[in-house]
Amino acid sequence: HELRTPLSNIRGYVEAIRDGLLEPSSDTIDTIHQQILYLTDLVEDLKLLSETEAEDFRLNLQLVSLDDVIRKSVEAFSPRAKAKGIAVSLSISSGLPPVKLDRTRIAQVVDNLLENALRHTLSGGEISVVASVGNRKATVSVVDTGEGISPEVLPYVFERFYRVDPSRTRTTGGVGLGLTIAKQLVQAHGGAISVTSTVEEGSRFIFELPVENA
Repeated sequence: HELRTPLSNIRGYVEAIRDGLLEPSSDTIDTIHQQILYLTDLVEDLKLLSETEAEDFRLNLQLVSLDDVIRKSVEAFSPRAKAKGIAVSLSISSGLPPVKLDRTRIAQVVDNLLENALRHTLSGGEISVVASVGNRKATVSVVDTGEGISPEVLPYVFERFYRVDPSRTRTTGGVGLGLTIAKQLVQAHGGAISVTSTVEEGSRFIFELPVENA
């Protein structure tokens, strides 16, 4: 269904243009382009998800500065948030030790959580990222002041292809795999991910990673 619908849309537009039923206007081309971008994101996410579920999936574990991983993700993300009128803050506890992790995979987790926060936060809102350590765990929180998630759907947000707001289009609502991928990658590190949320106040996504001697 997730593949069939955008492909059918693209085919319909192209055939209508070919048959002279629709003018190849800038709006039409933009609609087709958005559908193609959606498909590209979907294919990439499906590829990553299949990798995490494969029996031979392996992490490239190294002692890495979690501080550095988070900062780079936030720095890359900030211009888009600023363009949307959303403030971004970062707070990292002093003394955060190196963590044994796969740098690329944990960066993907942070990116997915930031992307989710951006999608559900309106202009004038805030997104804050906080990292701390304690009880042999490194804890990273991504908090937004967005629309929030209702209690009845909260248990399902990490399920594949699940959208908090079913009315969102595939262009604006995302592919529906980002949080699933984040969960898979965190669990592959021996960690855990969770969410708390209040409607019209915002959401807090938290993931924890084991830390030796912390």
